[in-house]
Amino acid sequence: MSSVDSKTALSTKPVWLLLPVLMGLFQSSLIAATPTFISVTGLSTLQWSLLLSMPTLLFLLLSPLWGKWADRIGASYLIRYSAVGLGLSIVSLAAVWWLGTAFAFVPALWFVSIAVTRILYGISASGVMPLCQSLAINDTQPSDSTGKAESGDRSLKNLGLVSASLSTGRLVGPLVLIAVLSKLDWLLALYSLLAIPLVWLIIQYSRRHAKKQNPKTNRSETIPVKLAPVLPYLVMAFCVTLFVGYLQFVLGPLLLDWLGDAKQATMIMSIVLTLVATSALLCQLLIVKHLNWRSPFLLVGIALTMLGATLTLSAINSVMALMLIMVPVAAAIALITPIYTRSAMAQCDERKGQISGKLAVCHTAGYPLGSLLAGLYYPAFEIWWLPLTLIAFTLVCVTLIILWSAQSKNKPIAECQ
Repeated sequence: MSSVDSKTALSTKPVWLLLPVLMGLFQSSLIAATPTFISVTGLSTLQWSLLLSMPTLLFLLLSPLWGKWADRIGASYLIRYSAVGLGLSIVSLAAVWWLGTAFAFVPALWFVSIAVTRILYGISASGVMPLCQSLAINDTQPSDSTGKAESGDRSLKNLGLVSASLSTGRLVGPLVLIAVLSKLDWLLALYSLLAIPLVWLIIQYSRRHAKKQNPKTNRSETIPVKLAPVLPYLVMAFCVTLFVGYLQFVLGPLLLDWLGDAKQATMIMSIVLTLVATSALLCQLLIVKHLNWRSPFLLVGIALTMLGATLTLSAINSVMALMLIMVPVAAAIALITPIYTRSAMAQCDERKGQISGKLAVCHTAGYPLGSLLAGLYYPAFEIWWLPLTLIAFTLVCVTLIILWSAQSKNKPIAECQ
């Protein structure tokens, strides 16, 4: 292969899959480095929590817009802007950290300067998942005689890879922080060095593929998607992240109450989260691509698995049993997410960007509300597992509604023609 062919092959590969990896790396490292940030900057815990959660509001506001723009202009064109913004947010935070430590910023200046980088992150990163999910569905044209069935399988595989990319970044981020000995100047310099070539590769990919894709300028393409067909999947997206947010928050105080030692509880918590992340990643990489996303029975089965696992939590009071239960819970969440995402987008293929944006809003809203629910519920009630059971029961009800609707129409999932 010539050098020209090598460059062409590189620019046609889905390098955009590395964008969720970088986003997961960056955000998980910032969360894990909270003690160092607070000690160096002099910011209070509340101030740092505000900085970490600041992009959440921008995600809620801008994710649907990114999806709508993707339908109208093309995700392969817009991905360059999301990548550039994400890269700039990382490089700018590295510059702020270097200037702040060199010139001894006061806490107020630290807060304002970091807030600017977090706003830039929220504006750009809010487009990563909607755009990547749209690209995952776009990249499903059959290249041989296998036809449409193969395309459907490939779309679910691509969506699983998008989820796996984000999970990989979240899993590896804290490990990178450990590897650099919690030195944030090294960490941010490393991520800046990773971001610059990645942004360049995505720009090259975007330039090549945007030429092949005709921008959608028809005003009919920008009509908002009907809510009724996708509402069950939006409820599922909200419930899944509500479940995850509650579970991740409640595990810390639960283990502390069980073990009575903060250091031991922290260690066990790290092991549980690593086990969960590893189980989810393996499912996303190895199992998702073999599933039939068109079958509503699969959604019902996964939801019932989650309900059974949460009911089992009522009967356990040991760390080992808790760790064992977390494996099927993590697997169920890892499998159900790309399935309901693909099923939702199938309701109207011409407006899949808008649907992806709405799913991103539900995901963004569910996680913090789940954490808030855990913070309010756990100290007041002993039955800590009850909210998880109720959320899982809601998921079962929603999947049964989808099954009933599919059976009444005499086909698995109604697709928008």
